Amino acid sequence: MRATARRLRRAALLAASLLALHGFAFAALAQPPGPEPPPDGGPPGMGRRGPPPIGDVMERHADELGLDAATRASIQAIAARSREVEQPLDEQLRALHDEMRSLLQADSPKLDDVMQWADRIGAVETELKKQRLRTLLEVRALLSPEQRQKLVKIFEERKGRRHGWGGPPPPPPDQE
Repeated sequence: MRATARRLRRAALLAASLLALHGFAFAALAQPPGPEPPPDGGPPGMGRRGPPPIGDVMERHADELGLDAATRASIQAIAARSREVEQPLDEQLRALHDEMRSLLQADSPKLDDVMQWADRIGAVETELKKQRLRTLLEVRALLSPEQRQKLVKIFEERKGRRHGWGGPPPPPPDQE
């Protein structure tokens, strides 16, 4: 009896997930076509998928971090190598998402087919995240402990601004 209830719950969860995924895909398909993808391989209108390129962040904050010319050059070389690895993964991910959208446009997509595409997408996304972590760790190894602390602070401030919770709250309006 319990096994049957578990199977029913699992089937209901899969069905709800499929409906949600189909709804997201339908909403995405209903959007008017956007601009062409940027030259760096990211999604249209966003520059690239994921966090900003580490080379750009490091260059923007090089003076604040006290980076010398040799360290800057090393970071730019690491960032360039990383872009070479990430670009084909970004392109592959975009193609997989396009295939998933096409699959979900069918009247009755097969659950197994959809889940296989989801697994493929997840595998590429994981590889992309791993590559970005490799790059981050490689860059981080070039920094002193003090520079790493400053970099963490920079990322935290950036994250706070992006999510609207960084810094003090705005002052109350004057009530005269």
